[in-house]
Amino acid sequence: MRFSPFLDFCRRFARNHAALLGFVLILVVIGCAAVAPWLMPRDPLRIVGRAEIWPFQSWRFPLGTDSLGRDIAAMIMYGARTTLLIGLFASVTATLIGVSVGASAAYFGGWIDELLMRFTELFQTIPSLIFVLTIVAVLGQKLEYVTVAVGIVSWTAIARLTRAEFLSLRDREFVQACRAMGMSNLRIIVGEILPNALPPVIVLSSLVISGAVLFESAVAFLGLGDPNVASWGGLIGDGRTLIRTSWYICAVPGIAIMLTVLALNLIGDGLNDALNPKLRDR
Repeated sequence: MRFSPFLDFCRRFARNHAALLGFVLILVVIGCAAVAPWLMPRDPLRIVGRAEIWPFQSWRFPLGTDSLGRDIAAMIMYGARTTLLIGLFASVTATLIGVSVGASAAYFGGWIDELLMRFTELFQTIPSLIFVLTIVAVLGQKLEYVTVAVGIVSWTAIARLTRAEFLSLRDREFVQACRAMGMSNLRIIVGEILPNALPPVIVLSSLVISGAVLFESAVAFLGLGDPNVASWGGLIGDGRTLIRTSWYICAVPGIAIMLTVLALNLIGDGLNDALNPKLRDR
């Protein structure tokens, strides 16, 4: 009986066939990332063959080689690990910051709300990609710095959504009863209001992952990604000078990015259908 809410969620999510397709695509990406060390035990950045071998031209390199002779299939599989890690941890970082700012602003109100919302608007006035590039240029090109930079520029939408949800819940009867019982503000925020405000936040957080994938690809494409790890954006950046003669070097990672972002957006739509009470019976 206690698993019925989860089963009900799965049933509503399964109604959206596009979301199921996105879920399957993400499972494929996760599977490629998980089995990469076993299927491709060599360093993906190592030169292993002749340069510019086209896809399916050699059984050793099913997706061909790039301009340096590196195996594109290995770079795609290891690049999936980089993409998923940055997307997941950047989304967690953005969610933690956004929920903290939005919840505090709405619950306490007054000058705290005014200060935090002006702070949020200040972040929104800065172009996100330029902000990410600036942070990476200052901190360095390590993977963790790229992740933090993407998370820092992605929290504002979550903060505004959390604030709106908290404003609609903070004066409800169950919150007033908690205050009358002498519960602390932190306990009311975390234990009572936040669980009721989470569903739309979860949906938006899933969409932040797709944005983080695009940010990471853009940073790597411009040459500011971690040079010690395989990256889809970095592979596109390396192959852009050969776009007229060996276009597959850019096309293969470009398709991987497109499918991953599409899958994440489809999953986000499915989560919205499953978690939004207004759409549950659609």
